[in-house]
Amino acid sequence: MPVVIPKFVPEPEKVLEPKTLSLLFIGDFMGHMDQIKAAYNKETKTYEYDACFSKIKPILSDADVTLGNIEVTLGVKPYSGYPQFSSPASYAAAIKRAGVDVLTTANNHSCDKRKKGVERTIEILDSLQIGHTGTFINSEEKIKNPAYIIEKNDFKIAIINYTYGTNEIKPTPPNVVNYLDKETIKADIESVNATSKPDEIIAFVHWGYQYKDLPNKAQKEMFAYFKSLGVNIVIGAHPHVLQPMEWQKADDNNPTESLVVYSLGNFVSHQRTFPRDGGAVFKLLLEKDNETKKVKIKDADYFLTWVHEPVVKGKKEYYVLPANKFSKDTTYFKQTKDYDKMMRFVKHARTLLGEHNVNIDEYH
Repeated sequence: MPVVIPKFVPEPEKVLEPKTLSLLFIGDFMGHMDQIKAAYNKETKTYEYDACFSKIKPILSDADVTLGNIEVTLGVKPYSGYPQFSSPASYAAAIKRAGVDVLTTANNHSCDKRKKGVERTIEILDSLQIGHTGTFINSEEKIKNPAYIIEKNDFKIAIINYTYGTNEIKPTPPNVVNYLDKETIKADIESVNATSKPDEIIAFVHWGYQYKDLPNKAQKEMFAYFKSLGVNIVIGAHPHVLQPMEWQKADDNNPTESLVVYSLGNFVSHQRTFPRDGGAVFKLLLEKDNETKKVKIKDADYFLTWVHEPVVKGKKEYYVLPANKFSKDTTYFKQTKDYDKMMRFVKHARTLLGEHNVNIDEYH
């Protein structure tokens, strides 16, 4: 009787799904004197900021990496608000507990407390294990680490950070602050590519005119310059109001995609004048092809935030609210005028971004 040899049927090859990395970008963490006073606990004689982020913490903690711009110096007493900011170290500690992983430090308030402020800020962020870039103790530290490198989910992303200026207060040698100088930017990008070989470089920049809804010529030209150097994702801060977001997708006429957020506005501040009382958190999802290792943008959207300043048990508080969620919860607001203020900001933001954004919608 013949032996029947079973036919070998190979198992189908498993198709690996592309890897993804989710990033959240936050605008300006300000530290006005009213915020410092609100954080002070008379009983413990400490500054407590956790309540400020309690209503938005679940969202910030949900991304793989969350980044923001800290627009104060840290730890230099006496603590102060505008025009020369210094907030307690506990502010940064609360920011980390809220889910923020990386803070950029190059902005027009970097040198508010001169050498001590630059160095103490870096020391505090290091002690809290918060990633940072933009200011440096000395040139040797900058040469060693010109970018903050994110390594997660098999991605390597370099974050670089620059500011248009420091309110005419120059850094004290040997401190270094990254300015929006084309030669400096070019040298930094070449160094990062040569030493770190990242999948992508993202620039977080402090630029533009304050309180203007639309980007100026200099912002557009600087974005074009970054693109000419191969940096195709740029996130902006400084205007303290929202400005448009543009995602130019790759196609036959445009082989390289690019994305710019001109301004995320204020994340938290005591600037209560409309529309400075709110901002946006930008969500970026990157995708990496398993075979080619090429990284591309898979998705990009944003959600609006608004700063609520209620009086709780006789004390002023600051709460960052996810605006869409609280726009549907009228029971939260004890005073109708607060809800109306938030909705005024929301309607303005949706009109502005709805008209000027390119391929980037609000996340609901």
